[in-house]
Amino acid sequence: MTRDAVEQGFERYLADLVDETYHAFDVAAVLRGSRSGRSRAVSKLLKNSRPLERHVVRPKLREYQRTILRQFDPVLDYAADADASFEAYADEVLARDLYWDSLRQEVRGERREAIRERLLARQHAFGDALAPLVAADSDDFFEAVVAAYDREPALAMVEEHFVFSTPLREERDAFAFELEIDPGDVLGVLARALPTLEVEFTDEALRSMRRAEKQVLPQAKSDIERAYEG
Repeated sequence: MTRDAVEQGFERYLADLVDETYHAFDVAAVLRGSRSGRSRAVSKLLKNSRPLERHVVRPKLREYQRTILRQFDPVLDYAADADASFEAYADEVLARDLYWDSLRQEVRGERREAIRERLLARQHAFGDALAPLVAADSDDFFEAVVAAYDREPALAMVEEHFVFSTPLREERDAFAFELEIDPGDVLGVLARALPTLEVEFTDEALRSMRRAEKQVLPQAKSDIERAYEG
């Protein structure tokens, strides 16, 4: 199977997940729960949540989407190289890892190392799971899935490796997802005098991501099921 076909299949799923996360994301809850929740800037932003979603939330989620796709490249390189050791790709995979980049500075020592190993093990397993798909003799994503896996292993791969919230669910307090909001960018030049806000949205990221996964994952599994029935 061509590398492009694998990338396109993964990218299509990820785009759906990001779109659903955006629709589920409650930016008002994030602002009200922030340390600046009673400030004048927050009050004005709460009255203009739609522009805030368009100018701040969606670009941030798109940034995360690009980061995940960048990490997918070395994982796919490893999957395509039958003679490769994952250790040869580990540094690049970790350097592009969204969760590693979002690890709180106060997480140190043995816990930091344990999280590092779990993040790498997750991507290592993903690469191993992708190897038969990359090797399949088809340029169609779903035809390749049917050729590479039996039905149950294919569904299990989707359930295990297409759920992106797992590290955050397992180590909720280890990561911090943050937004920087310039009221002037959202409300216009007259709001330039308002202070820039830095807000953490880790809890909302987990909530909205889990909600999105509950929408998108069943659809992905249904697509796989139809491929085996065709």
